[in-house]
Amino acid sequence: MEKVQLALERFLPELRDLEQKKVFTRDEISDIVNKRRGFELSLAQGRGTKPSDYLRYVEYERKLEKLRRARASRIASTGTKSLSDHSIPAHITQLHRLAVRRFPESLLLWDASIAHALTQASPLLVSRTLAAAIAMHPTHTPYWVMASQWESDGDRKGMGGGNTEGARRLCMRALRFLKGRKGAKREEGVDGPEELVWREWIRVEVAFVERLRERWQVLGIGKGATEDIVRVKGKGDAAAAEQDDGAADEQADEIELPGEVDEEDAELKKEIDAKALSGQEALLDGAIVRLVIDNLLKSYSHSIFAYKLLLSILRPLPSPLRLSLLSHVYTSLSAHVPPSSPSYPAALHLLATRRLYDVAYSPPKKSKKRSADDAEVAEPEDPAYIKVSGEKLVDAVGKACDEYWGVLKGLKGKSKGKGKGKEREGDSDAAKAQQMWEQFCAWLEEMADETEDEGLLAFLSANLASALSAAPPSAFLALLHLRHLLRSSAPPADILALSKKMTKSFGSSPTPAAQQEQVWVARLETAGSLSLPDADVAPLFAQATRALPYSTKLWDLYAAFTESSQASTPGAVEAWYESSIRRSLLTDALPPADFASTFRSNTDAAAPENPPRELLPRRYAHYLATTSPASYERSLVALLSTAPTLSLSFLSSLLSPSGPSLPSSQAFRTALHERIVAHPDADDSAWVAYAAELVRAGQVARGQEVLRRARGALRQRGGEGAVRAFEAEWEEVCRGMEA
Repeated sequence: MEKVQLALERFLPELRDLEQKKVFTRDEISDIVNKRRGFELSLAQGRGTKPSDYLRYVEYERKLEKLRRARASRIASTGTKSLSDHSIPAHITQLHRLAVRRFPESLLLWDASIAHALTQASPLLVSRTLAAAIAMHPTHTPYWVMASQWESDGDRKGMGGGNTEGARRLCMRALRFLKGRKGAKREEGVDGPEELVWREWIRVEVAFVERLRERWQVLGIGKGATEDIVRVKGKGDAAAAEQDDGAADEQADEIELPGEVDEEDAELKKEIDAKALSGQEALLDGAIVRLVIDNLLKSYSHSIFAYKLLLSILRPLPSPLRLSLLSHVYTSLSAHVPPSSPSYPAALHLLATRRLYDVAYSPPKKSKKRSADDAEVAEPEDPAYIKVSGEKLVDAVGKACDEYWGVLKGLKGKSKGKGKGKEREGDSDAAKAQQMWEQFCAWLEEMADETEDEGLLAFLSANLASALSAAPPSAFLALLHLRHLLRSSAPPADILALSKKMTKSFGSSPTPAAQQEQVWVARLETAGSLSLPDADVAPLFAQATRALPYSTKLWDLYAAFTESSQASTPGAVEAWYESSIRRSLLTDALPPADFASTFRSNTDAAAPENPPRELLPRRYAHYLATTSPASYERSLVALLSTAPTLSLSFLSSLLSPSGPSLPSSQAFRTALHERIVAHPDADDSAWVAYAAELVRAGQVARGQEVLRRARGALRQRGGEGAVRAFEAEWEEVCRGMEA
């Protein structure tokens, strides 16, 4: 309590000043004191204090300062500053400092502290806050990136910035702390901690070159000039033109890095300094940026992911260096990913399609009406968006096809030769060749889908037809060929012949099960789109479900076909469902461990997780409820008697069916409950639900009998502990019924 009193006494001079200035009345000041007393008490609770207590206190002080400024602006001022003009912001700063000292692990408090520092006219406060945040959370990437942006660019108010050397060292040290923390979702295009820092470092170096270029343009200095402007010193920028008379003061505000200087960092810094000393032309041509790019590629062992990361950074780069840096990346890609590399197909695609995405940077036209803030929030370019059109698009597509054909036509037939080593090498080359053919055909199809130019579409279709005829057969290419025939309105006879050949070649082993499913689904959907007679389609469904009895998608299509068939009567549909459900309950209808369907069901939202043994009974119950409600219970009772291994979730769903409301007899529900409690997966809640329903229906004696059976079954299965848990759950249900 004494600590709280001392804290409140420190506010007395500030409050007297506010009262003398007539900013707040005496009653308002009393209310301020009471509010602050409550907040100070919450902070003095010891272990009971939470980070939210500090945030609530800070929010109150922030609103109080906003009110003080609004009132002070309406009061005639003498022009001299007094204590109350800066005491509340200083108090907020102190609260943030205490908060992060007490809860250093809270990122929320650190974020709030940094946000407050950025609102104050104190670059030193921002630098110290960011340095403290980094020291406490060295693996939290946003703090490193934020600190680098502060050192390099500053903020919109003009504070900070101009310290490229400091930003560079921050990025180098961040990569040291984040080493090995690469993106876990690379294939989804999600950057990890390390990738974010590499992006920031390249941005810093490019921004430095562009600032230098602008200053040299203002000074009338261009390439070939004799002025020796570039200098490298211990701290500050790599150019003396970027420093002013207050350089020493700026360096005092620089963010101090945690830890010691690493030898690798020192070597890299020497290389960067050497590049800076190599002359102004090399600097303007992006020598330092190229060095950073080379180190990024080295860090990722020249993987395809690294090259894709660089392309995503450089393609939307707002700098005249864009094309030259991209050319440097492609040169490295060609040198480090030769045709013998497993990554060569991906490298070939990047090289062949580069002209679709790589265009020179066009700076926006300067307009007096467009503010700097508007330019800063402009949407960045999408690196995956095709940037050429018209004749340039046609030329780019043509050159991409030429590059692909040049490689694919050069592929020789791989003879396996003698020896296991040569045989494995031949298999690897064949797999690579297959991947390139599939990649080329998929790209041609994608471009054909996107283009609206008839001439370009004809060119793409011709290349696709040639590629499909020359490529080695595969399930992927067969599906693509079928889509191509459907898109080009080929004769139905050709389409049917291809679909038949496709299922014959790839509709069974050794084709992977997921691809078999795709092949059969494509053939069945093609038959439906061509309006073949039901008598011709029904055998195809039977053949498909025999080949893949565990495919939910195939059974779903088969059920929809059977229900909609003109030759099917309600009795025939019910008979089909009963036989199909029994078929799906056999052991061979269980999917293999490596089977992962690529389809989603349109009938049931839960169907992607449901195997056929779950899907078919649910569809059957829904069909009965909508088409034959009179025979609903009778048909389901017959199903229960002939299908002894129905799932517990399906049986439970029959107690509360979704869809149209149906009359449900007590005898039917009792039969369902008996089937549920007899299920091997049933737990004590099934017994409780059964007994509770009997008691609510007035059949207390039968309910007591069910309770007795439940205790015996649970004791035998789980011992006395299971019985006690059952009794507790039953008592809770009884209390609910009494209420």
